[in-house]
Amino acid sequence: MAQSASSSWPPLAAGEKLTFNLLWSSGISLGEAFLQASRAGEEIHLEATVVADLPQHRVGYSFTSLADEHLCSIRFRETLREGKNTRETAFEFDQENHTVRRTQDGKTTESAIPACARDPLALLYHFRQQLAFGQVPVGTPEAVGAFYLGGDYSVRYEAITPETVKLGSKSWQGDRFLLTVFGGGGEQSIEVWIRPDNSRTPVAIRVPFSLATFSAELQ
Repeated sequence: MAQSASSSWPPLAAGEKLTFNLLWSSGISLGEAFLQASRAGEEIHLEATVVADLPQHRVGYSFTSLADEHLCSIRFRETLREGKNTRETAFEFDQENHTVRRTQDGKTTESAIPACARDPLALLYHFRQQLAFGQVPVGTPEAVGAFYLGGDYSVRYEAITPETVKLGSKSWQGDRFLLTVFGGGGEQSIEVWIRPDNSRTPVAIRVPFSLATFSAELQ
């Protein structure tokens, strides 16, 4: 990706802050999620936060990413709080030497990574940026991405259909995508509706789990 792409694409050039309502499949609210992007010189800062009240306990998830102009990861942090339990994991990416160091509970391991390895947040913004510039070869085997999170994961992008997304009293035209994540010994499907604007703003996300299907809808 040329350097001018990140510096001219609105979410990374001017920054953004998106707020989502988190919903049970019944439509009952269970919390909020926030997605933010900003830049400082040639470094891009990304952050996602989830705060939700589950039947068993309250959860708070925080993910932060530092990436370069090409959205290649420099650093990724995740903090997962579930009730009284907290787990923190840090990833330090050495793109020049194609390695990543993962630190959790005071233990550090090192793994090999491909060129321009990305964490999940960096891949999300790379996917949106590619859509904005018409660079996702939808319908071909090349419509895939990859991220690293303690292991290698691949993501297949499938465009389903443009449709109207109705959220409360609001409605938007959105392109519906099915993202299938492979890795960690299994696969996970995620439905995403993305507004066809210059920012390619995500307006709704649905993720099926064994307990229920959870949704995130843009406020």
